[in-house]
Amino acid sequence: MQLFDFTEAEHFCRPLTAYVPGVGQSLNAFHRNLSVKRLREPNQDFEIHRVSLLNAIERWLLFGAAHYRRALDMFIPSNAPWAHVTLYYSSFFAANAVLGMFGVWIHLKRWVDVEAGLPNHQVLRINSNPKGPNGYGGSHQRFWDYFYEGCNTISPWVPNELLSAIAPVNNDRIWQINSRNEVNYDTFMAFDAAMSLHTSFNSNRLRSYGGSLGQQLETTEAMLKLALYFANTLKIESFPYQGLVTGARPKALRTLVTKSTPALTNQSILQELFH
Repeated sequence: MQLFDFTEAEHFCRPLTAYVPGVGQSLNAFHRNLSVKRLREPNQDFEIHRVSLLNAIERWLLFGAAHYRRALDMFIPSNAPWAHVTLYYSSFFAANAVLGMFGVWIHLKRWVDVEAGLPNHQVLRINSNPKGPNGYGGSHQRFWDYFYEGCNTISPWVPNELLSAIAPVNNDRIWQINSRNEVNYDTFMAFDAAMSLHTSFNSNRLRSYGGSLGQQLETTEAMLKLALYFANTLKIESFPYQGLVTGARPKALRTLVTKSTPALTNQSILQELFH
């Protein structure tokens, strides 16, 4: 897998000057109707893909931050497993954003990487290899396999304090998936996570908590910081939040992510479940 270098990424991520309805669209839907194997700048297909990916990057940042916030709301024993799963998806969204800024998009059995990075003559290659570089075949396994493989090439531009984000957790490219699956699909492990939080967690010292949940928390925080670092450094600016909020990214994230949640429990059947 090939990624843009930093100068090439700056060109690819240059800000959009105006909102053009229909140009930024679902990448999945756009690629379903493509028959070409190369996207060449400045052709229209290249620009539609670029605009759509820039919007997707901003939305991955939004949902990554939102999932991180929601996970913190769930640091109680009964929700410990889902806090872990939610942190995983926050990390996954942020990692997608990182790859996107350097020209890579991965979706199920289709993925796009860089063939030529020269500004104004960039070429993206559309691939359909169903397995990752180390043979992983599951969609998320393949994603992380490609992520860690590809990020080796962008390490010169990663701040030293964030290098952990592009290194496999515990030297295992699919650690995040396996630890997520343990608490999501095994009720024994889910209950163990609840017990661990109950006996070991001090809500006044968030980062003192260990175990898989604590490690996923650290991993997610590093990935979010890295994604936002590159988004700010590359000066990404698009129109991803049309209809929800206006303004620059910090304002949009504050408005959408820290918004108070509706008090719906009194309107629900929750109390009926306890009889």
